[in-house]
Amino acid sequence: MSIYKSCDIRGPVSELSPELYRKWGRILGRKLDSDAVFIVGGDVRESTPMFLQMLAEGLLEAGAAVVDLGIQPTPIVYFAKRYAQATGCAAVTASHGPPDTNGLKWMIGDLPPTEGDVRALQEAAEVEPDEAPDDAVEGSHIVNHVVSEYEDWLWERWAAAPDPPGRRVVIDPGNGCWSVRARYYLVDLFSNLRLMALHDEVDGAFPSRSPDCARPEHLHKLAEAVVREKAHLGIAFDGDGDRVAFVDETGHVLRAEEATWILLQSFAAELSRREFVYDLKFSDQMAAAASGFGANAVAERSGHTFIRSRMIRDGALFGAEISGHYFYEELGGGDDGLFTACRMLSFLAASGRSLAEWRGDCPAVYMTPDLRVAVEEGGQDAVIEMVAAAFPEQPQSRVDGVRIDFLDGWALVRSSVTAPEITVRFEGRSSEALGRVVDVFSGATGAFGERVRSLYETQSNTEV
Repeated sequence: MSIYKSCDIRGPVSELSPELYRKWGRILGRKLDSDAVFIVGGDVRESTPMFLQMLAEGLLEAGAAVVDLGIQPTPIVYFAKRYAQATGCAAVTASHGPPDTNGLKWMIGDLPPTEGDVRALQEAAEVEPDEAPDDAVEGSHIVNHVVSEYEDWLWERWAAAPDPPGRRVVIDPGNGCWSVRARYYLVDLFSNLRLMALHDEVDGAFPSRSPDCARPEHLHKLAEAVVREKAHLGIAFDGDGDRVAFVDETGHVLRAEEATWILLQSFAAELSRREFVYDLKFSDQMAAAASGFGANAVAERSGHTFIRSRMIRDGALFGAEISGHYFYEELGGGDDGLFTACRMLSFLAASGRSLAEWRGDCPAVYMTPDLRVAVEEGGQDAVIEMVAAAFPEQPQSRVDGVRIDFLDGWALVRSSVTAPEITVRFEGRSSEALGRVVDVFSGATGAFGERVRSLYETQSNTEV
């Protein structure tokens, strides 16, 4: 698979190089006005410092004014762009990917890059020379970590929030960007917290767990610690700090639907006549919950860029992606795992209820995870069109791939952006309805449907 994805760059370090980051820097720098400021930073991966240095050098060779934050959580890179009113920013990171990967996220102007922008960067890099031209105009380079500014902003936003008295919390930064920092900020903001930490040392090899906090199997140690310490809450972050996951006092790792439903309750009446942008892979219960508060629920294609862009274009109040990104109007449509943790802590304190109590009120969801079917490289579109043609009478949505709506559920079929695979997801109004939807789908889609049914049955037996 190409390192150039639909909304960013990610891939094995073996397919990246310092020279490539330098080229990307020059190409991005040429898109800037002469007086534009560009923010750069990167995550804790062992390959990041060199890649970040070369990215900055490329920008400087294009004449950009570079503000170099060094190793920082991705949310602080975006914060610095807002704070400095900079034209653009970039983070050297593979986010939740394994330690032997890296990548690049960037933004010029107010919107993340489009698929066309990513393709344009790829095409430009293929013809960009290794060395800068002799007449290159050197830009300016400033090192500024903005740590105190971010801390001041957090304090201004959350200092007046309810402080949960005596609440015991276990955090798990997973050796990533929020190691040490999250503990420091949370204790400073919520002085009554009794805070414990796991995997709280910065280590770009991520020896303690995967940097992907969206998978419950990666959070077993956190769940065990919450129960062992009789804590009220567990909080986990991903490698670069923009995703977050929660564990309740029973050791249950919340599904993204459960966390999103609770965060929707934290907004309540604020949602009236406002937009809530949600990942189309979510249960329909998310749209129903937001609509119950008078919000206009807008389904969007999975992916940070797509949801953030929709947040900005629609002026939405809140948005959520199933991988643990939560987006806010007050962050310029962006996301920040620590900010979401603060919102959850504040809401629980104000409500006087525990996370498990709120979770108990969440509507039941009868849904599969992504069922991944390998296909030939480049063959995803043909499979999607085959599925669409198999259900000519059923309502269909083409936001991403194809979603087929049935009387008691739906099926979503879309291309994976990370591998030559088709991902299929089902929801039913009940467990029996879920089974019926899978039966109807697999019966109408031939050999592909039988492969999907086999994956569904294997997943169901594993859960049992």
